[in-house]
Amino acid sequence: MASRKDVAELAKVSQASVSYYINKSGYVSAEAAERIQKAIDTLGYRPNQIARSLRCKDSKQFVFLCNEIRNPFFSQLVHQATQEAINQGYVILFSTVVDDPAYIEKIFGYQISGVFASNNRLDEKSINDLASQGIPIVILRDIEWKKLNPNITLIKVDYQKILKRIVSHLEENGFRRYFYFSSSRNPGFADEKTLKFLEATKGKTQTVFYQISDPQRGFDQVINIKDEIRVDDAFICTNDAVAFGVRKALDTLEYSVPNDVAVIGFDNTIDSKFTVPGITTVDIEADRIGTIAISLLTKKLQGINVEDYTIEPKLLVRGSSNRA
Repeated sequence: MASRKDVAELAKVSQASVSYYINKSGYVSAEAAERIQKAIDTLGYRPNQIARSLRCKDSKQFVFLCNEIRNPFFSQLVHQATQEAINQGYVILFSTVVDDPAYIEKIFGYQISGVFASNNRLDEKSINDLASQGIPIVILRDIEWKKLNPNITLIKVDYQKILKRIVSHLEENGFRRYFYFSSSRNPGFADEKTLKFLEATKGKTQTVFYQISDPQRGFDQVINIKDEIRVDDAFICTNDAVAFGVRKALDTLEYSVPNDVAVIGFDNTIDSKFTVPGITTVDIEADRIGTIAISLLTKKLQGINVEDYTIEPKLLVRGSSNRA
């Protein structure tokens, strides 16, 4: 295996010059840089990333924590974030275990460059402790924590405005009673989406079901309440995947969508527009969030001060809720 010394000898430069060129940490003339790169290509030299990270305190590795990777929204987000990370010279390590503080602490015992996470199941203290160690952290905020380390940067979604828009749209179409399927564990740990739903439907007839995050649970919950369902009910789901399960259960119970009942999802995943009728959904721009997250992390690593970022979601009205 070729070494840095071999590269220096072939390029007829010092080992220091090779280090400056690879790490972009010092001046190297254009002529010397060309010779160094040619020697690297000829020898097939690969820098020792571990040693390099110890010197420059940047392992070129981001960690993404997410417990809902089966949700197509997060799959899309991870894909875009990975592409952006590659463009910036980084790799992404992924973990679905997010609600075990001991495991999270173990992960961050390794040298990493930064963390991107959705915080609906994260332990607040663990993340704040990491931020206090100087690790750059960007959070897609699902739960509003009371004591957040100021070093943590948030990507926020304006759920208040979009939930009001959803309720207004449903009322315009004659739907008067609302079921919300939440991925939160219980009312004591309700995410922002659930809380803003409760605000938007205050004074109206509504029910929230918790721990519903995938199609099967959505399907099962509808079957469980089959005797409570009536015409003009609306089902608002925490994500499109749950909406697919809800829609399947309603079909099984022989309810017509949207003539009898309405179904609305979240995230605007690719499959939502190909059902018949198409699922009304909320576009939160997963691709954009993935790109923004990596951009914020790299800027934080460079010592650039970054502000929280707010996403303005859009309601995409399709056949599952539109009686017009």
